[in-house]
Amino acid sequence: MLTRELIVETAMQLADADGIDKMSMRRLATELDCGVMSLYHYVADKDALIEALVDQVASEVAPPAADTPWREAAQELAAATLAAQLNHPWVISIWSMTWPGPHRFALIERLLEALAQADLPADIADLGFHALTNHIQGFAQQRLAFGQLEAQADETAGRVAAIMGSDEFPRVIDHIAFHQHDETDRDEFRFTLDLILDGLERHAS
Repeated sequence: MLTRELIVETAMQLADADGIDKMSMRRLATELDCGVMSLYHYVADKDALIEALVDQVASEVAPPAADTPWREAAQELAAATLAAQLNHPWVISIWSMTWPGPHRFALIERLLEALAQADLPADIADLGFHALTNHIQGFAQQRLAFGQLEAQADETAGRVAAIMGSDEFPRVIDHIAFHQHDETDRDEFRFTLDLILDGLERHAS
């Protein structure tokens, strides 16, 4: 039986497998063995379906426990949001471009509530909210870009070798060499997240 939930679930599977660009209403109808027009009884159009898919990804972010201190709640929400996006890489480029559904509004509400619990001045709380969401999105975009570079490993390796063989950018060469030879296991996402939260904590009443 065709339902909105089944449509969203099937569309999610197609997007996860091949990307959002290849998830057409016609292909979705074929997968569900129904006519394209049947889908429009449940979703207005493809844009509405994409909004539902993004909201479904947001639903994977579990809320912190009610008594979680504000800083830990912000850390949990940020880390869980990043994990949800990386589990569905197609969502990264459209997350901020899509009107939020109820699950994503709930996620926004929880992050704002965590900052409210920090007793920050209103302007600092606003700046903090945007700093946190920008960090999540920026890091997700970086991870997506790195994945694309890894998929072009031969070409990337050749370009890196050309840089390493030059003496024009010594600091860049040192930076690349560090990542090639000296890098230890680090949580880059958490490092910057803590810098943001440390800064906000200094403004708390």
